[in-house]
Amino acid sequence: MVALIALSCLISSNYWAIIFLIVDFAARAFGTGNFSLLKLLALQIAKTLALKPQMKDLAPKKFAATLGFGFSLLITAMFLFNLSIAAMALTSVMIVFALLESLFAVCIGCYGYSIIQAFKRVKV
Repeated sequence: MVALIALSCLISSNYWAIIFLIVDFAARAFGTGNFSLLKLLALQIAKTLALKPQMKDLAPKKFAATLGFGFSLLITAMFLFNLSIAAMALTSVMIVFALLESLFAVCIGCYGYSIIQAFKRVKV
């Protein structure tokens, strides 16, 4: 859903939907996710299709949502400062990351979280 929203912004050059993503990512990153419309929609789709839930560690997912929040803010800033090529490039990266997650279950933010945790454990 994130990829579709971001793609619609890229195609139409209308970045208002990124504001929706800022709010949605904030709900997931800084709260319980109970106010994330995309999460609620995904849960409803999974329930309708009788998909079995997959349990995941919440910390990497919250970190990934925080990255999505930051990315969305950055995209909005680029658009507001008339840096449309930078906004389009960042939106394209967001689309690729969202597609990797949805199509191949590859969470780039989760990998980033794991790398940061590994560096925290290493004592220099």
